[in-house]
Amino acid sequence: MVAIANSRQAILDRLKSIPIEQPPAPVVDPQRLVRYDDPLAKFTEVLSFVGGQVHVVERPQQVSEILGQFPAFRDAQQVASSAPEILTGNIDLNKVADPHLLAYLDWAIIPGRFAVAENGAIWVRPTGPIERAMLFLTQHLVIVVPKTELIEHMHEAYRRLGQDGVGTSGPEFGIFISGPSKTADIEQSLVIGAHGCRTLQVFLIDDSSGPAVATDGGDGLAGTTPDRPVAGDSAGRI
Repeated sequence: MVAIANSRQAILDRLKSIPIEQPPAPVVDPQRLVRYDDPLAKFTEVLSFVGGQVHVVERPQQVSEILGQFPAFRDAQQVASSAPEILTGNIDLNKVADPHLLAYLDWAIIPGRFAVAENGAIWVRPTGPIERAMLFLTQHLVIVVPKTELIEHMHEAYRRLGQDGVGTSGPEFGIFISGPSKTADIEQSLVIGAHGCRTLQVFLIDDSSGPAVATDGGDGLAGTTPDRPVAGDSAGRI
């Protein structure tokens, strides 16, 4: 066994000693990149096709108004938000030390950095492990993106990743999200929410009006049910 291991290492060492010239990256002609007459229409079309919903609003307060029309939101027991300037939940993420406490999270509201018309994806960069876990544990996900941050294609998206400090600074985690979680691996039967959220709501906000804060307003989101433990005290707050 020792002889085999030594022979293997000798082969690997010889391979490493062979100089390999790195080919230059291909030159991308900007004139040949995809362009859309209406990027918003394309983004809406693609995201709707994969199961998400797009809402274009002029005021941040409209986010809570639209969400309030969904029975699943009105009846929610646990709502967490990492975008408190848009909407506050009844779970204080600063007091959540263990991601397992979010196992019964109903809704999560998070900010997105930018959206891509080409594939309906939104670049999200959580600030820590709790927000990261929240993306995959919540039943319903809401992503809020400034309308001005809608770009056309992934070439521009990767350029923006460099501007976002990916690989150079900040948390080393980010993800493109497009549509709710779905899989058809088993018997080719489509299952929504198998690996993540069951629904995805994307709000494109015209941020020219400035930020505003929307609260839960005592609409019953802080309640509990006996069969669904809440991450916090008896009022459903952490």
